[in-house]
Amino acid sequence: MELSKQSSRKLVIAGVATTVVALGLAAWFSRAPSVETQVTVKAPVTPPASASSSASVKKPAPAAVPQRQPEIKDPPPPTEPPAIRTKEQGAAALMALPELQTWSAAIEKNSGGKAHGGLLEYDPTPRKLNGKSYWQFSFVENSTEAALRWESFLVSSSDEEILVEDASSDEAISLGRWRREKHPGKRTAVDN
Repeated sequence: MELSKQSSRKLVIAGVATTVVALGLAAWFSRAPSVETQVTVKAPVTPPASASSSASVKKPAPAAVPQRQPEIKDPPPPTEPPAIRTKEQGAAALMALPELQTWSAAIEKNSGGKAHGGLLEYDPTPRKLNGKSYWQFSFVENSTEAALRWESFLVSSSDEEILVEDASSDEAISLGRWRREKHPGKRTAVDN
């Protein structure tokens, strides 16, 4: 009986040693660079305390599953530039234009002070154009009888841009183009 106990013990030790060597080789090969994915094997290795504990030797843990690469997502759509100019600031910038100051002075002079030039917000909802928001104003000749529109403007809320709504072509044009084509500085009345 003594001989069979020694044989069993040797068999258990040999089995444990073989397992340790196999796990060591697996770990070594898993750390070696490869063209495909690299898999790391993690298994606890504990030597048995006695021959009777050899029956409780656990099998090695299965190989770790490789981590999935994060999915590349499309960038979010461009957002509207942040508002840097309030409606009131936009109106002040518009009234500071030399053309509107000239028109206001002409209206005062021609009416003997009975009419004044001013801005009228014709739509409180900002207009979206090319991804930007614009305040919508009309320059009007304001008297006790009526408010006569001279020109309509779009004032950007996100930068210094001011556009003019061209009634003949139904498009928004730049101040530079408006000045070149319409000659607003020469205008003295609502119909000119």
